[in-house]
Amino acid sequence: RKRVALIVGASEGIGKAVAEKFVLDGMNVVVFARRAELLKGVEDHLKEISGDPYCATYSSGDITSEADLQAAVKKAVDIFGHLDVLVNVAAAQAAGTVMDVGPDDYAHMFGVNVMGYGLAAKAAIPELLKSEGAAIVSVASLNGCIGVPNRTLYNCTKAAIVEMTQSMACDFPSIRINCVAPGFTASESMIAGLAITGIAPEECAKLISAGTLMKRMAEPSEIANVIAFLASD
Repeated sequence: RKRVALIVGASEGIGKAVAEKFVLDGMNVVVFARRAELLKGVEDHLKEISGDPYCATYSSGDITSEADLQAAVKKAVDIFGHLDVLVNVAAAQAAGTVMDVGPDDYAHMFGVNVMGYGLAAKAAIPELLKSEGAAIVSVASLNGCIGVPNRTLYNCTKAAIVEMTQSMACDFPSIRINCVAPGFTASESMIAGLAITGIAPEECAKLISAGTLMKRMAEPSEIANVIAFLASD
C-alpha cells in the first residue's frame, strides 16, 4: 500500500519541499496550514509534478486548534485509508531578548512552536500506532541547540521541540520519532523574517551566507531529503 503523510506547515519552504519529495517518492500526502488558497496551489502543484491526480489533498486550519488538527488526520484516513507519517514544520518567528517580550509573545510562540507540535502528534498517534513503520519527524532548529543572540524566545521553543521529540520517542517506542535541526534555510518566510534585524533582507542573507562553511544557505529540498529518509521504511 502507499504510505500516507500529514505535513503540518506545508504552504511554502521546507514543508512544501517535503510534500514534493514525498509525492515524487510515491507517497500520498495531506498538506496542512492556515491559508487555504496557498494550500490549494500546493495540492495542484503536487498532482502535476507526480503525475498522480489522487496523490494529495489539503486541510486548512490553525496549528493551535486541536479540532483542526484532528480534522486533518480524519481527512487523511477518510481519503487514503490510513496514516503512516506526521511531519511538523510550522513555526512562528520572534526576535528580541527576554527584555523585549511579554506574556502575549510567550503564549503565541509556545502555542505555535511547541503546543501545536504536541497537538498534531496527539491527533496523529492513534492512527500511527496502527501502522507498521510509522514515523514522526519534527523540525527544530540549530537555534534550539546553541545560544543565538536576540532570539531568546524562538530559541527556547526550538529547544523544547528537541526535548518533546526525545520524550515522545520514549513514550511511543513503536513509532520512530526524530527531529531535524536545520541552520539557515532559504525560504520566503525566512528571508522576510530577516527584516527584524534592521538590515535589508537581501543584505542580511549575504552576511549570513558568508558566515557559513558552505558560503550559502541550505535549500529546502536538502532538508526535505533528510526528513524523507527519517520518514522512510
